Amino acid sequence: MKAEPYDLIINGGGLVGASLACALASHGFRIALIEASAYDSKNQPSFDTRALALTYSSGTIFRNLNVWQGLDESEATAIRYIDVSDAAAGGLVRLRSEDVGRQALGWNVEAQALGKQIFRVLGEFENIDLLSPMRLQDLSFTESGILATVRENRGASVQSLSASLLVVADGSNSALRDELNFSAYRAEYRQSAVVCRVESDAPNRGGAYEHFTRSGPLALLPIGERGYSVVWTQEQDELKRTMQLSRSAFVESLQNEIGERPYKLRNLVGERKIYPLTLSHLKKFVRPRVVVVGNASHTVHPVAGQGFNLALRDVAALAQVLSTHRRRGWDIGSYDVLIRYERWRSRESNQVTGFTDSMIRIFANELPVLTPARSWVLDLLQTAPPVKRMLLMRTMGLYGKQPDLASEVQ
Repeated sequence: MKAEPYDLIINGGGLVGASLACALASHGFRIALIEASAYDSKNQPSFDTRALALTYSSGTIFRNLNVWQGLDESEATAIRYIDVSDAAAGGLVRLRSEDVGRQALGWNVEAQALGKQIFRVLGEFENIDLLSPMRLQDLSFTESGILATVRENRGASVQSLSASLLVVADGSNSALRDELNFSAYRAEYRQSAVVCRVESDAPNRGGAYEHFTRSGPLALLPIGERGYSVVWTQEQDELKRTMQLSRSAFVESLQNEIGERPYKLRNLVGERKIYPLTLSHLKKFVRPRVVVVGNASHTVHPVAGQGFNLALRDVAALAQVLSTHRRRGWDIGSYDVLIRYERWRSRESNQVTGFTDSMIRIFANELPVLTPARSWVLDLLQTAPPVKRMLLMRTMGLYGKQPDLASEVQ
């Protein structure tokens, strides 16, 4: 069987892999995008009803990819301020978009709505072949590239592919990453996130809330005019009790946990879903002919909403490195090219992993000595504008070397 030639193969067509395909297609790359789940399936795991808190830089990247333009105001809700509080230490700090001279700190968007627009952009490029629902079956490496076989799910259709580069983007439980023997540091938080949506009796006005409790952070992110997306971190015993509550009792429990706010939570919209929380981080995420991106490369705690945003900046940086070096006549699968990408992104990857993990270990720790320290941190943020601005620039994805796709001037 003759192999169909491509510049690169992306294994995993979820939010990260599909965004990378969009970013590279405009540079003329011929791309095979392999996705195991059909895009029109209700069981498509990447494009579900989860809410994604997108940073300011992520919004800019999606604008430059022509993805954002298809979202309406009801699908992308601006986050204009965040109130951060601690149940044990007391105190509150408000982080506002005005503190950094922006109209929004970021946006809250359902993965389903975002996926629909990414899929629209994918369809505009003739140089992207979407192989779905299909799975990568066989893989071999040669001196000059990659040979792969893909098979249709529950079907007899088989295709042979060749490429210079393989991108592994199939999620935190990536079988291909493990098969290729990439070494990951992993840790279990022994926590899960309850994710759902609630409605309130007052307009949210773009306000978000991050409240640290004994078991972990509780985040409410504005969605629509009166709605909030909820990410409630809980330990396993508490989680079991919470999921047994009736819908009305759950909302009451949530209101009691978040405390006094300028609104009253009224009802639960849709179902509650559970996502186990883990920490996973590759020290090395490239080798000749292979690069690992997204949750397959790093999975972080959802506190501060950094996981997908980190992955999207990785996508923008990788697209820039590959397109720049191909114009110079380099082999995009060579280690000399890929190590440039790793050197660029490894520092921020380590920083975000360390930042989110430290926040959990400090703010969810019951040691009495840490309570005044947490209170001091919140007071410092409230009274020291330069410190507040530095934190916001980091969490908005505006700190450090920026990929071209994150530039507002194109």
